[in-house]
Amino acid sequence: MRALIAASLALALVVGAAAPHVHAVSAGGDHCATCVLRHTAPPQSETPDVAPVVRAAGEAPAAPGLPPVGGFPLGAIPGQSPPAGA
Repeated sequence: MRALIAASLALALVVGAAAPHVHAVSAGGDHCATCVLRHTAPPQSETPDVAPVVRAAGEAPAAPGLPPVGGFPLGAIPGQSPPAGA
C-alpha cells in the first residue's frame, strides 16, 4: 500500500513539473510568482570571509604602577603617633 501511494505521489510530481506553465495575466498586470522568479538573476552563493583576524603576539604593555612603599604606615604600630591629618 505504501509503495502504491509513493509511486502515485512521484508520478503526480513528475507530471506537475513537466506540465507547461500556462496562465492569463490578471487585470492588474501582475504576473504570478513563477513567472517573476523565472526572469530574475540567479542567486549568488558567495560566502563571506569569516577567517579570524591574525594579530602578531607581543609582550603585553605594562601599565605604570605606584612606586614601591617600604615600611609600615604611620599609626600601624602601637605607640606610634597617628598621622598629622587625623
